[in-house]
Amino acid sequence: MEASQSLPQLALTYFLMINPIGNYPAILALIKHASFQRQKQIMLREGIFVFIIAIIFQFFGDYFLKLMHIDAPALSLCGGILVFLVAINMIFHKPELSGSSQPQQEPFIVPIATPLLVGPGTLTIIMLTSANEPNPLVVSSAISVACFAVLMVLMAAPYLQKMLGRRGVQALEQIMGMVLVLMAMEMILGGLGTYVKSF
Repeated sequence: MEASQSLPQLALTYFLMINPIGNYPAILALIKHASFQRQKQIMLREGIFVFIIAIIFQFFGDYFLKLMHIDAPALSLCGGILVFLVAINMIFHKPELSGSSQPQQEPFIVPIATPLLVGPGTLTIIMLTSANEPNPLVVSSAISVACFAVLMVLMAAPYLQKMLGRRGVQALEQIMGMVLVLMAMEMILGGLGTYVKSF
């Protein structure tokens, strides 16, 4: 990734990584036993948790990396691989089996906010962009914009499910996955380039 990105670029990157459009069917399956009003409350709560987790990793991720002695090339390569795996899963998504295996009680945080929304790939991207972006306000603003968009998708999830249908959701998810593949390749090549230049 480049040393500095615009706010819209970062916000779009975070939104694609969180992938609320591809993940909301699984979220709805987890909370299908709750009332419609309660479902909206859960979606709002999880959207807030996504923002809190993202901000925590923005400001404290650098300390974690220094503590673990992880440098920028390794983080970029790891992030690229994780993004690539996420993208492949989005493109070749297998429908989840529904039935009695679904939990009958409402989950508190896990497994909705993490890892369904802010998993390792998203958190790695946040740490990487935070380390490369000289202005932390840009990253915070991008996280805020992305999380607001994610929250809007989550709140509208029951309506989107009816409007788009399963095939429409899968088509959108595959398009987002192809964009993420390109981002993953850029991160991997950038990490390799930085590593080679270090010699």
